[in-house]
Formats: sequence, structure tokens, C-alpha cells
Amino acid sequence: MADAARTERARLLDYIRTRAAALDAPRLRARVSSAAAELAAALAGLAERDARTTVHPGEWTVAQVVDHVAQSTVRAAEELRHLRAGRRPPGPPVYEALLSGAAHRVPWTELVEGLREACTALDATLAATDYPGPGEPSAVTAPAILVVSAPDAGGAPDIFAAELTWQGYALVQRLHFLDHRAQIRALRAALATPA
Repeated sequence: MADAARTERARLLDYIRTRAAALDAPRLRARVSSAAAELAAALAGLAERDARTTVHPGEWTVAQVVDHVAQSTVRAAEELRHLRAGRRPPGPPVYEALLSGAAHRVPWTELVEGLREACTALDATLAATDYPGPGEPSAVTAPAILVVSAPDAGGAPDIFAAELTWQGYALVQRLHFLDHRAQIRALRAALATPA
């Protein structure tokens, strides 16, 4: 099982580093923005009651997923601002289970609006023009907590930290949006409320 997890970890890191190095800032921003739009589309028409319904005991509701992505995205935008300025972000990395607790008490429309605002903040950070260009990767890195599932590892996720430049860190945000889009789609399918 450990070998399968190491293989998936290496595959993910290779993908992030290779793809990130090949994308300039505008193309990277476009990919992150597209993934954010796909995530938002997965929420369209979802009723508050369904957003707060527990589908599988011990797993997040859609509302908790939205809260997690919003909180993580706000932090990611801040960390990218530090990387852009050539500084290592202060504090601990954004961890994989970040929740604010708002998912249980804030109206659903406010949770969705919070996600939209977080995505707008990330997009504004990626719209900045003072990033190093292709072939000029910044030496400054930030730790990112990554999660991979190795099919041969018994379904247990492999959670690890990796040091990434701003390009890799931005690309991880795209993957984060897409992973949670898939999670929301699966939850909606189980609730029988397709997007």
C-alpha cells in the first residue's frame, strides 16, 4: 500500500511541476478561473435543505464542502500574494480539513456568496502582472498540503506537504476546485438533485 501511495504522490507532483512550468500567468489564471466556474455550476439550483443534508455518515455535506473551499481559497489567495512578492508566506500551510463552522449556521446563499468572493479574490491575485514569467521560476516556495487517493492503498488518502513555486501553488488551486466539483456532483447524485 505504501508503494501505491508513493507512486500516486510522485505522479501528482510531476504533473503539478511539469504543467505549472509550461503555463504563463494568463493561461494559468484562465485554467484556475475555468475550474472555479465549473465548481460554481455544480452548485446551481441546489436547495439549502439538500446542501445541509448528510449523505454519508462522517462525510461532509455540500455546505461543508463549500465552506471548506471558500476558506481554503481565501488563504490560498493570501499565500499567492506573498509568493508574488518574493516572500515565503507566514504561518502554517492551508490544511486539508479547513472549515470555519459557518456551514451549520450561515444561510446557504451566504455560503455560496462567500465562495464566489473567495474565487474573485484568488482571480484578482492571479491577474497581477508582476509574476515571474516562464523560464524565470521564482525560487520562493510555499508548503501546500496535498491529498491523493491511491486505488491500491485501500482507499485511504495520502496527505503530505510539498514545496511549490507560485505556478505550482496556483495549479493546485485548480485541482482543488475540480476535486471538490466532483465531490459535490457525487453528493448531489446521492441526493438525487443533479446539477
